[in-house]
Amino acid sequence: MSVYEGLVRDVRVPLMQRVRYSMDDQAIGDIRSAVMDAFAASGLAERVPRGGSIAIGVGSRGLYGLPELVRAVVDWFAACGARPFIVPCMGSHGGATAEGQRQVLEGLGVTAEVMGCPLRSSMEVVQVGELDSFQLPVYMDRLASEADGVFVINRVKLHTTFTGKHESGLIKMLTIGLGKQRGADSCHNLGYAHFPQIMPAMASMILERRPSVLGGLATVENAYDHLCHLEVVPREAMLERDAALLEMSKRVMPSLPLKDLDVLIVDRMGKNISGLGMDPNITGRFMSPYKTNDVHIARLGALDLTAETHGGAAGIGCADVITSRLHDKIDFAATYTNVITSTVLRGAYMPLVMPTDSLAIRTLIKTCNAGPRPVRMMRIRDTLSLGRLLVSPPVADLLAGRDDCELVGEPFALQFDTAGNLDDYGCWTAF
Repeated sequence: MSVYEGLVRDVRVPLMQRVRYSMDDQAIGDIRSAVMDAFAASGLAERVPRGGSIAIGVGSRGLYGLPELVRAVVDWFAACGARPFIVPCMGSHGGATAEGQRQVLEGLGVTAEVMGCPLRSSMEVVQVGELDSFQLPVYMDRLASEADGVFVINRVKLHTTFTGKHESGLIKMLTIGLGKQRGADSCHNLGYAHFPQIMPAMASMILERRPSVLGGLATVENAYDHLCHLEVVPREAMLERDAALLEMSKRVMPSLPLKDLDVLIVDRMGKNISGLGMDPNITGRFMSPYKTNDVHIARLGALDLTAETHGGAAGIGCADVITSRLHDKIDFAATYTNVITSTVLRGAYMPLVMPTDSLAIRTLIKTCNAGPRPVRMMRIRDTLSLGRLLVSPPVADLLAGRDDCELVGEPFALQFDTAGNLDDYGCWTAF
C-alpha cells in the first residue's frame, strides 16, 4: 500500500439517503409528429430545392431523441423532393478527423442505415469570408457549402465557458459546428471574452453569403433532459429565435437542490452530456473567468467516462479527483485536440488519479476541509440526471420537508466490491 493510500484508507464514508428531486417535466411525447408540425408552421417547404441536395448538420451532443429528430428531418426533406444527407457538425470533436466524427454520430445512433440517407464526413472547409474587425476567417464544411441547401439541428442551452446573447444553439452550429476544426480554431482565436461578438458576426456573414442555408431545428430540454420545446427556424429568424430560446432554456434548466456542498460525486462524464463532460452550470466549476454562478462545491470527483464520448475528456480539469478507470479510457489525442482548439488548456489538466472508487471518494472527503462536522456529500449519475440523488445525512436534513424533495427509504452504506469499486450503479433505477 502506498503512503497516500494509507492517508485516506480509514476515512469514514457517510451513510447515504435516497432522494427524489422533482422538477418541471412537461415534455413532448410524439417527437416525429412535433417535428412535422414545426416544419408545417415554418413555411420552409416553398424554399426547398426540388431534386436538390440538402446537407443536414448534426452535432456531437446527446440531444434527447436525437435519432428520432434527425430521421424526421431527413424524411421531411425527402418528402419535399430533395436529396438529404448528413454531415457531422461538431468543430474539432471526434479528434478532428473525418472518421472520428463519423464514429461520434454513429455512437449517438445517427447512422446512414437508421437515418435512410448518406452520412458524409469530411474535415475539408471553404472560406466564406473574413471578419474585418477581428481579422478572423470564416469557414464552412465543404460538403455543406457545395450542397443546394443546408439545415442544422441543435439544442439551445447555456454555454459552459462564456455568457452572451447567443451561447450553445443554432448560431454556434453555423459558425463552429459547420466550421469544422479550422472554423472552431478561428472562432476561439481571441478567446472566450470575444465570443459574444464573434459568433453572431460570423453567423451573419454565413447567412448573408450562403443563401443555401435554409434554417435549423432548435430544441429546448427541461430539467430532466426531456424535450420540452422544438421549432423549425427559417434563416431570417435564426439570430432572433436563437437568443429567445436561450432565455427559455434558462427558465427550465436543472440545478442542484443545494448550492453549497463539501463533496459532489459524479458517476460519469462525457461530451455527450456536456461540452466539458460535467456541465459547470450545474457544478459551478467553470474553466474561464467569463462565466460564473453561485454554486460552490469544495471537492468534485468523477468516476467514469461515457462510451459515447469516445475517449474525449475535455473538461477533466473541472474535477479534483478521478479514478484509474476513467483515466485509462481517455483518448489524449482527441482531448488535446479539443482543448487546444478551444484555447482553454485547463480543460485537460489532470486531477488526482485514484486506483479505486473507494479511494477516490475517501480522498474527496479527507480534503474537503469540512473539519469535525459531518460532511455534506451528494452523488449524482451525471449532470443531466438530477431527478435521483444520493445524499449524506446533513444534506438530507436540509432537504427534508421541501416540496420538491422526497426522502426514500432509510440511510444505507455505499457498497464496494472486493477491488474497492462501487458495485451499485444500478441504484439509479431502483427508486
